Formats: sequence, structure tokens, C-alpha cells
Amino acid sequence: MVQHVDPEVLALVGLGEDGAASRDDHAHLTDCAVCRTEIDSLAQVASVARADDAGLVAPPPEVWDRVRDELGLAQDDPQPAPVVDLAARRRRPSPLWAAAAASVALVVGVGGGVVWERSRAPEAPTVVDPVAVAEARLEPLPDWPSSAGRAVVEEDPEGNLEVVVTVDDAGAGAGAGYREVWLLAEDLSGMVSLGVLRGSSGTFPVPAGLDLGTYSLIDVSEEPFDGDPTHSGDSVVRGGLAST
Repeated sequence: MVQHVDPEVLALVGLGEDGAASRDDHAHLTDCAVCRTEIDSLAQVASVARADDAGLVAPPPEVWDRVRDELGLAQDDPQPAPVVDLAARRRRPSPLWAAAAASVALVVGVGGGVVWERSRAPEAPTVVDPVAVAEARLEPLPDWPSSAGRAVVEEDPEGNLEVVVTVDDAGAGAGAGYREVWLLAEDLSGMVSLGVLRGSSGTFPVPAGLDLGTYSLIDVSEEPFDGDPTHSGDSVVRGGLAST
């Protein structure tokens, strides 16, 4: 069986430590394609690590911990210097150098992976605005002649509906009560409260499954602070929805 050069010596020679090999080792390397291939592979890794633009990123501490465990090194053995400096450290063969050589590929692989991941431009999230599917012009009722408003029904990409309501005199009567937004059946046989209008405008989700073909009127009422959840009968503006 052919006696190849010790792997530790191959690693050091690949890192540029030619003095780590004996005369017999060099003679063997002249004729052995297997050992030369191993050295060339390690030399290529070291060349990448030494390059000024290699963009290496130091791996997390647990990488060196795994290398120590794999090679059976003591926990107090120091972590080797960054791979870009290995060629400048001329030393005779030692177990720690063998560990450094064995970890070069791992360091380059981890660092290169981090660089590649960081170089990927983050994809901008796709934002799709809701689409207006219906609207209503809100006309004043007799007791509120100076009021007016507008309602727009919007649908998002998931099919959810919401109503955007604006009333231009929402501050009128401040302190006397509050404004509430409703969906009414066209024949006034049913109504659904969407919520309290705070200020001059508000956005209200439409309950899932509610048919806007049936509840097609938008109504804004003036409500007293009496604890009664039903419609007060005092509508400020009202209008029928029509498809856009």
C-alpha cells in the first residue's frame, strides 16, 4: 500500500508552510497525484481566504466549538487567528495548526454563505391597495340641512369589505351626543351598526357575509348618551350605494 504524506503536513503545505514537509515528503509529492490534489484544494481555499476582497465574515463562536469537539482538542485551546492571516504565521507542525487547517474550509464556507445571504437584495413586499367597488353620496335629512357626506365601499385582495365614511359637519352638536354609522335595508326593514364615527371621517369593516345588495343604504345618525344601542331615529345624512 502506498504511504501518503501525513494529512497534517498536507494541510500545512497547502497553507504555504513548505518547511513542514520533510525531504521524503517532497519526493513523494512530486509523484503522487492524490497528495498533490489535496494540497491544491487546500491552497485554493487559503487563496480565497487571503484575498483582500474575499468579503469573509467571522463565523459564530459555536463553529470553533464544533471544530474542537471534532478534533478532540481541549476547551482552552485558543481559536486560530482569522484565515486571512494564516499564511503569515510561520510555524512548525502542531496539533493546533492542523486544527486551523481543517477549519479553513468550514470558515470559508460559513463566511461565504453569510456574505451571499447578505448580498441578496431584500424583496420589497407587494402592497395592493383596496379597490373601490361602490359609493354613495350622503344627503342631509331635514333636521340637518347643512350636513353632507360621502361613503365608499372598498375591497382588499382577500375579498374583505370596508366602508369609508366622511361627513363634513361631524363636529356639529359636540357634547350633545355622538355619530353612529349604519347599513340599512332599502325598505328600512333592517339595520346593522358599523360603529361610532369619531371626527369627520372613519373606516368601518363590513361584517362577513352581509349582503350589500340588501343593506344598500349608508346612514349616519345622531345618538344620545342614553345607553340604548338601537337607532335614535335622528338621521343626519343618508345615501344609497351604487357600484363604481
